[in-house]
Amino acid sequence: MMKKVILSLAIAVAVVFSMYGQNELSKDKVVLGAGVGIGTALNIGRTVMPPIVFNGEYGIVDNLFDAHSSIGVGACIGFAAGRSYPYGNANPYFLQRVNSVVIGVRGAFHYTFVDRLDTYGGIMLGGHMANVRNEGVWAQPYDPPGYGGFVGDIFLGTRYYVLPDFAVYGELGFGVAYFTVGISYRIK
Repeated sequence: MMKKVILSLAIAVAVVFSMYGQNELSKDKVVLGAGVGIGTALNIGRTVMPPIVFNGEYGIVDNLFDAHSSIGVGACIGFAAGRSYPYGNANPYFLQRVNSVVIGVRGAFHYTFVDRLDTYGGIMLGGHMANVRNEGVWAQPYDPPGYGGFVGDIFLGTRYYVLPDFAVYGELGFGVAYFTVGISYRIK
């Protein structure tokens, strides 16, 4: 389902924006961003606080295929909080509160179809660290569920520059959040 949504969005962007613009992420430029997510693929139970994402990207390659394409690398930090679902009749009074931090590195391919609109897609690899607080009595002979581990993400996004160096962005993926909206600032 998610793959179909991402593919449909990519095709729609390509069809709607058939005019070429200048490259919005060029070599040696830095773009910083902050956003709020909707939903999360992290194993944290029911989300009690929307995911918050901070990211930065550095342009390393210009003119990959033509004057409108580039590659950037960067990092991302995300936070999400959740609460476990009840564990049925065996443990009806046992809950876990989970605070998760994701730290990862990202790589993205950018293509500018029209001026001020930066479309991109890429991958993120990182780690999911969780702080878990158990509440109640765990009545099973095995340990309660654990959280954390490796996180991988494939994402597709777009930034629209409303001012020369200030943009709003939207991003689909399955890392920290399924859908993230936020703001970005480009440092020259």
